[in-house]
Amino acid sequence: MGKYKKGILGPFRGKVGNVVGAIWRGIQYLKSLPDVSGANPTPAQLNIRAKLTLITGFLRNLKADIDVGYQQFKKGITPMNAAVSYHLKYAVKGVNAANYTIDYDKVMVSVGKLPAVEDYELVVDAPGKIKYTWTHTLEADDPSLTDRLRLVVYNPAKDKWVMLKNAAARSAKTYTLNVPALFGGDDVYTWMYFVSLDGKQVSDSISVQITLL
Repeated sequence: MGKYKKGILGPFRGKVGNVVGAIWRGIQYLKSLPDVSGANPTPAQLNIRAKLTLITGFLRNLKADIDVGYQQFKKGITPMNAAVSYHLKYAVKGVNAANYTIDYDKVMVSVGKLPAVEDYELVVDAPGKIKYTWTHTLEADDPSLTDRLRLVVYNPAKDKWVMLKNAAARSAKTYTLNVPALFGGDDVYTWMYFVSLDGKQVSDSISVQITLL
């Protein structure tokens, strides 16, 4: 039997269904085991495999952001495995392998202790553009004012991504992102979070669904 320790983002060891956790050179790993029994997999095994395949396939597109957004988990677990652990538990909708889907509202591109985006507003008033605005309550000499905004946009209908790692400083309070014309009329999900100027700290990400013109 496998066990999680220290919460969902903590170390995972042992086996749950076809998912196994192990340590190699002090690093925690999650992987799916092949079916070597010769018997047909059980429904529970199929469900676990489907969920893991769904999550790892989705997060693979976000690797550059995951490496930054989950960097605090580098000690004893890789950032990607920390992200997989969280999303397996919280970001899958459906009851079995036949209808599992990503719960985009629960997706966390980053997890950290910096102040998150405050009082944000997204405005779509022109084709191919998303205007982000936010506020802050920091003092003028607070180093967090230099934090950089990172943006991710995902279009599920087109399975296309837009990513920007250095959009604006927290102090700017606004940024307008250009998105492909082919996104017009589609519902998209966007995530925004801050990264410190030295790249070593992050805020929790914020998820918003919007419809483009």
